[in-house]
Amino acid sequence: MVLLVFLLWFWGIVVVSVHFALTVIVYRDAIKIQRSSLYLSPVLWASISFSLPILGMFIYWIINHSLLKGNNN
Repeated sequence: MVLLVFLLWFWGIVVVSVHFALTVIVYRDAIKIQRSSLYLSPVLWASISFSLPILGMFIYWIINHSLLKGNNN
């Protein structure tokens, strides 16, 4: 029983750490870009990536860094 509780706490800490790490990565990159394809603020991108960690980061990458973005120059 103690092992199960430990594993659940450990898993929770890992999940929250990954959420924060992905949020920080997306936020810093959004600040560096300064003008995303959808004109969303870095704070909004960070909240999207925190709410949907892997999917949010994937969506951010598709919209701002992939070849699907196209040239908006």
